[in-house]
Amino acid sequence: MAHVPYEQRWTATRKRFEAATAKHRPKDAKAVAAALNGDAALVKALKSGDAVHRAATAGDEAAKDLVAAGKDVVKARKAYLAALGKALDEALNQDVASRGDKAAAAACERAMKALAKDLADLEADIGADADRFKAQAAQAEKDTASAERAQKRWEANINGALARAAAGVAKVRAKPTPETYNELFPALARDLAAQLAAAKALDGLRADPDFYRRKLAPWAGQGGDGPPMRVPPDYTARQITDLIKEFATVCKGVVQLVGGR
Repeated sequence: MAHVPYEQRWTATRKRFEAATAKHRPKDAKAVAAALNGDAALVKALKSGDAVHRAATAGDEAAKDLVAAGKDVVKARKAYLAALGKALDEALNQDVASRGDKAAAAACERAMKALAKDLADLEADIGADADRFKAQAAQAEKDTASAERAQKRWEANINGALARAAAGVAKVRAKPTPETYNELFPALARDLAAQLAAAKALDGLRADPDFYRRKLAPWAGQGGDGPPMRVPPDYTARQITDLIKEFATVCKGVVQLVGGR
């Protein structure tokens, strides 16, 4: 919801008060007019609160500034209402004594109560806005902590998958047979591919994780049941070594992707 300026709301409140008392103004209204126009401190405090919203900031700093403005509003409101109420009472008492106009006194009393209530509502909204900024700051901190935890979990998971891949590559290079090779795939590639899919939710990667996930697809079984996912029993050591070399090259790219965060 868009912020309705506090000063604007006060201007509307004051106009309602003036309209409500227009027909019941005391005969000698100079002191009342002077008191009514003595809202400079109140307006200044409300403008300070509006400035917080115009700055388009949030969080603890904005909440702190808004709380400070709210305190100034409370202080100015008390002094303002006291001065206005005193001036109005004195003028109305003179009217009642001279003209017996009790209806005017009652109407002005109702208008003062409405004015005080509107100001109290305004103060409450300033406090609520400050609380909202505080809540936003707390949520942002919580989200940041959650994102950091997610990143650490991902890094641990993909580094684990890379470590298993490196061990698998070493094992095949030491014994490049179909049996050794087929023990590793497609599980080894799918493990890495799953972590690359999860990386799409993270920020700060040097490259698109889908690029490496597509590179791993043939070993993960997305290119059919044959090589490089599985090799037939008659595959030679040279053929197997070439396949594992290609897989290792893709893994090196993933290592750079992770290390570049």
